[in-house]
Amino acid sequence: MQRIASQITLLFLSLIPSIALAENSAPEDYLANKSLVLEVRYCECLATKPDGVPSDLLPSFLRESSLLKVSVSSKDKGFASSRELSIGYELKPVAGSPNQFQFNYAGNHTTSTGNSAGNGALLLVQGQWVSLFGSQHETETGSQHSNVAVRLAKPGGS
Repeated sequence: MQRIASQITLLFLSLIPSIALAENSAPEDYLANKSLVLEVRYCECLATKPDGVPSDLLPSFLRESSLLKVSVSSKDKGFASSRELSIGYELKPVAGSPNQFQFNYAGNHTTSTGNSAGNGALLLVQGQWVSLFGSQHETETGSQHSNVAVRLAKPGGS
């Protein structure tokens, strides 16, 4: 009987630090370990004007899109996903250009009308949004769009 009470007491005592830490932490508290945040926006909407450049995202895309944030280092490789999006990435700093990074990626965006996928390599300038990939489908009711964009930012800002 005393042995069971002792084991229960040890179990309870081992849970106290977890309970205490859980009350005081927020998701943003874990960003401190990495110097940058990779922000990925995705939406079943138009990201840029048809004749626009990939870095000129429409305000409607920024308002309507979902946001996935990933804590990254200036040289990093990883994978992130949500219900609708999965993306693998590699980030490398450009020598002599402190705010520029080589960004390699492969991603898949699942929408109500199907999937769009893209892969490639591009130059990311810290704080600047870039449209990665998307799709357009013509239907009886008009055009349906799917788009994915990314930017690299400092934690808590651009």
